[in-house]
Amino acid sequence: MKYIGAPQSGSQAETVASRNRGGQYYRNRAMPTQPNSAAQINQRARLTTNAAGWRGLTDAQRAAWTAFGNSFTVTDSLGQSRNLTGSQCYTKVNCVNQLNGDAIVAAPPALPAFVACTATAIAAAAGAATFTIAGVTTAAGTKHMIYGSPQRSAGVSFENDFRWLQTSSTYTAGSLDIKPAYVAKFGALIAAKKIFIKVVQTQAAMQDNGTLFSAIVAA
Repeated sequence: MKYIGAPQSGSQAETVASRNRGGQYYRNRAMPTQPNSAAQINQRARLTTNAAGWRGLTDAQRAAWTAFGNSFTVTDSLGQSRNLTGSQCYTKVNCVNQLNGDAIVAAPPALPAFVACTATAIAAAAGAATFTIAGVTTAAGTKHMIYGSPQRSAGVSFENDFRWLQTSSTYTAGSLDIKPAYVAKFGALIAAKKIFIKVVQTQAAMQDNGTLFSAIVAA
């Protein structure tokens, strides 16, 4: 049910407030069909580890993370700008570090200096079983985190269900093969279906807003 009013996000009792390209809306809360997937279990483990890590920091270290959070703003799912707390910054940075296979850090990183994303397009084919991102090249100190959507109807034009597929820092001739990671997550490519991919640049576990691509799977 659509509504007009102050931006809201989250759930209360059986009602969830959310938004899409059509605006804000309420929906009934649905229980997840697979509440204990491997990805969810791993994320809970990362959050547990980082909660313990935050408690183990010194007061000076926690103060540094708080100052770090106050030094820049982030945009939330409702399009609103805000600052993260020190604990949120520590957890966000180190969840990304763990996801990328990097070490947990006790001190906040330097703010990144991202350049424009070099990725230019994605192409997928079911018959040839190929799925690549063109134009991706190595930038000093930058990794690319690749997020993908499930396969959709070709007529879908908006997507907000993105799941991490892989993180890459080396590429072949400006191209990145994401088929193995995508198929492992969502299954074999299906001709005439549409896939959305988000390429997020990261430096020292700090992420840019991501670049969005979509393609219809060729036969």
